[in-house]
Amino acid sequence: MAPEPGIVDARRAGPPFAVGVLAVLGTLPVVTTLEPLVGVPRWLLVATLVGVGVGGVGLAAAVGSTLSRDVGLRALDADSLPGTGFGAYRLPVVAGVAVALATLSVHALAVALGVDPAPTDAWAGSDSPGVLAAVAGAVVTELLVRFGVMTFVVWLAWTYRPAIDRGVTRTGVWFGILSAALVGAVAAIPAAVVAGVDPAAVVVAAVVPFVGGVAFGLLYWRYDLVAAVVAHATASLLRAVVAAT
Repeated sequence: MAPEPGIVDARRAGPPFAVGVLAVLGTLPVVTTLEPLVGVPRWLLVATLVGVGVGGVGLAAAVGSTLSRDVGLRALDADSLPGTGFGAYRLPVVAGVAVALATLSVHALAVALGVDPAPTDAWAGSDSPGVLAAVAGAVVTELLVRFGVMTFVVWLAWTYRPAIDRGVTRTGVWFGILSAALVGAVAAIPAAVVAGVDPAAVVVAAVVPFVGGVAFGLLYWRYDLVAAVVAHATASLLRAVVAAT
């Protein structure tokens, strides 16, 4: 039986929370351009989205920092990667490039089949602040979905089965990876629906983050959260650049 989760340690939750807040603020170049609902002031929409984002990363930082060690997941562990220093994260960069190429291929296939989805990360725009917002959005997503949701699901699975593999069963880890990827996929659907795209394009909008989410979840499991963040940020950067051309 897994031990009860302890009290949130501010020293461990503080750094990911601080990074998350900065990332939420980094999305402002795009958030401030969103069209508000009828009768809703733009300032209120922006304040609500920022508030929800900050609250979300705060909750994810608390959950991840409290439960991750119990199940063998790590926020930062560069020693688990090949290489030293910043060079250790060359593997996640390569993984991010591979994810970008794979997801762009999904879009290309969709277009070839007669579906015309909006280019991935086209919402970011072609200017530098827009590209920065795409990268910041990737950081926020990893904190919410991987550090928060995946960590909690893996920990929850652990409480129902004895630990036999790095503090958790492989089945439990895969359940966490797929659950988190599914959450990311479902979260992408409303934006596609609001944009007025056809149903097939909505499916593409869900498949792309699911494919990436599985890859990022594997990086979080095998290495650390920073590896997942680096890979996702790299993929978002490349997709935003392609969408802007």
